Amino acid sequence: MFSDKIVYSLHRISGLVGGLFILILTVTGSILVVDQQVDNLLTPNQTHIESVGQLQSVGQLLATVNRQYPEAKVRSLTLWDSTKKEAVRVDLSDKGIRTWVAMNPYTGAIIGARQADATLIRRTRELHENLLVKPIGGYIMGLAGICLLVSVLTGTWYYRRALLSVFKIGVRWNKSPRIVYADIHKWLGVVALLFMLMMSATGIFFHWEQIERAFGEGKKVEPAQVAPISLTSIPVDAAIAAARASIADFHPQLIDFPKPGDSTLVIRGNKPESIRMLGKYNVAATIDARNGHYLSGFDARDADLEYIAEHIFEELHFGHYGGWISQIIYILLALSTAVVTLTGLFLWLLKR
Repeated sequence: MFSDKIVYSLHRISGLVGGLFILILTVTGSILVVDQQVDNLLTPNQTHIESVGQLQSVGQLLATVNRQYPEAKVRSLTLWDSTKKEAVRVDLSDKGIRTWVAMNPYTGAIIGARQADATLIRRTRELHENLLVKPIGGYIMGLAGICLLVSVLTGTWYYRRALLSVFKIGVRWNKSPRIVYADIHKWLGVVALLFMLMMSATGIFFHWEQIERAFGEGKKVEPAQVAPISLTSIPVDAAIAAARASIADFHPQLIDFPKPGDSTLVIRGNKPESIRMLGKYNVAATIDARNGHYLSGFDARDADLEYIAEHIFEELHFGHYGGWISQIIYILLALSTAVVTLTGLFLWLLKR
């Protein structure tokens, strides 16, 4: 249907159109693979909490936050993890500004506060997803994902007869720059082939979801409104106890507090048999924020196919599922994708 000449033209055009944005995706993506480690390096005082004394209850920690930020709306709170010894993080909105407050769970002291949207990790993610310009940047990065997918597919087809011979030939460093660039381009292109296909496909999926949310949902159904619930009136410790009692072997890790007009809080976490590929948190307990009573539970293993697919795609895209091993592999393959893009641009310049 298409001649090799047309396929090569599509390969070159898609690479040129998406080249700069693909480079941005690979660099920012490499940072996001190790986002938690990078954030910990930038905030060392929040990652070495000594286990001294008695842990304060979540209710006591929230009382301290309420005294320090009386007008703030608490969004979520990460629970203490003795294996990581990181500070408890309270995510709140104070006068329209999203703030991350770090607390020592033993002393209850606030040891740091940062404007969340100004942190390196948040800015990197915004750059990765929408070039810091919503929503136009998101559409551009979605197009970049399509360009990467087209470039990979057309390149695979064009070099189909000699795809594996690149490992036999290697990189001929003693040849002209054009041949050296071509060898690097093809060698790394084959090495990172499946990775680039996976990144482009999952990236397109997420941007398509954004487009659907922006244009395809129509008029939203407003939830039934309830009287606002003050932070100090929420029996959060009783809620945690109810979640543990209702879900066997449940290990709570995060609390999502009621949104405006809602009366429930959600406690998220995992069980020993939870599957990391189904998301960071596999299990959730919905609690009545007015009285701490357990309402319902959720386990990702029992979710529908759409939920499972979305979370598997997210884990595949960001590479957090395999710990430091998958993170190193993802960074190396992302940098390989960047080199493939750069060598392709160099080859185009040399042929002009």
